[in-house]
Amino acid sequence: MKAFFLNLTRIVENNPRVYFAIIAGIVLCLMLFIAEAVHIQNLANGMHTADQALLREAIQPVSSRYTWSRGFVIAVMAVWSTLEYRKTKKQLGL
Repeated sequence: MKAFFLNLTRIVENNPRVYFAIIAGIVLCLMLFIAEAVHIQNLANGMHTADQALLREAIQPVSSRYTWSRGFVIAVMAVWSTLEYRKTKKQLGL
């Protein structure tokens, strides 16, 4: 385990894009979460209804799209960081 962390440290020192990919994925997911909250709030205010079932049916497709978008961002982040990690590991001969 110690060797893994030492190698990871060397890899991140030589290629900070590994770390940046993870941070970018987290930031994009947070931005999508905030956009979803604003979108749903505007949708709820625009409907002017007290019927919870109607409101839930209107919000569900919007929420589903944002959920899939966050999943896509996480998948892209995982692939990107893994590719950068492997590329740097190969360059360093670890």
